Amino acid sequence: MHPDLARHTGRYYGKYRGSVVDNADATMVGAIMVTVPAVFGATLAVWAYPCFPSGHFFVPPIGAFVWVEFEGGDRQLPIWVGTFYPTNAAPPESQVKPPDNRVVHTPGGHVVEFDDTDGAERVVIRHASNAFVAIDQAGSITIANKNGTTMSLSAADGGNAMLLSEHGQIVTLTDAGIVLMNKDGAALDLTGDTVRITAKQIILDGTTVALGNGAAAGGQPTLMGTAFQALWTQFLMHTHPTAMGPTLPPVPPAPLVPAVHLSGAVLVK
Repeated sequence: MHPDLARHTGRYYGKYRGSVVDNADATMVGAIMVTVPAVFGATLAVWAYPCFPSGHFFVPPIGAFVWVEFEGGDRQLPIWVGTFYPTNAAPPESQVKPPDNRVVHTPGGHVVEFDDTDGAERVVIRHASNAFVAIDQAGSITIANKNGTTMSLSAADGGNAMLLSEHGQIVTLTDAGIVLMNKDGAALDLTGDTVRITAKQIILDGTTVALGNGAAAGGQPTLMGTAFQALWTQFLMHTHPTAMGPTLPPVPPAPLVPAVHLSGAVLVK
């Protein structure tokens, strides 16, 4: 035998199919115990050293299928260099045609997805609970927790932002202003230099409430409608003593009518 061929006798080159039977590496470097039937038979398991890309640390779970090589062809120096999926076992996010999705999928169900579909490019980081962060082709960002509370930061349509809670409360920020709305429809709208409050009942709870420009410094107090009505009635109904006796009571005044003479929507205290 030629010397150049003799030195390769008993060497194992190329890749061999293997299966993970243990990954509890005491040295914590990412080694796994594998069976490699084509080299060691169906039952003998050996420890294989990892071959990670720089900056990565992904150890396959027990039961995963791996590719095994041997350093210098020496079967005493096994190296696991990658994994492969059986038919129909790949992550659902990757099972698209053409295969434009690049997917990192953990055994616990966490997913990082890079979708290069033309015109619909996106990046998604998804927790096993279905909480996620997604960035679309326009650079818009959507963030959601597992219960449905969602924040949207649009890079299109004027750069609008919206926060929607799982309870139905909404905060919207646009180029025109800010709108806050609760699940019952009460709303605070700040658009331009105008503030609009919409609700079935509005309560301003403060020691002093000033309405109008400069009212806080030089404003006058408002009338208390119900109390004023009693005073007004007393004023119109009063009599004076005279030399001829008391004056006759005047004609009873018309009452102050809510929503006509008294406000039907504004209450003060």
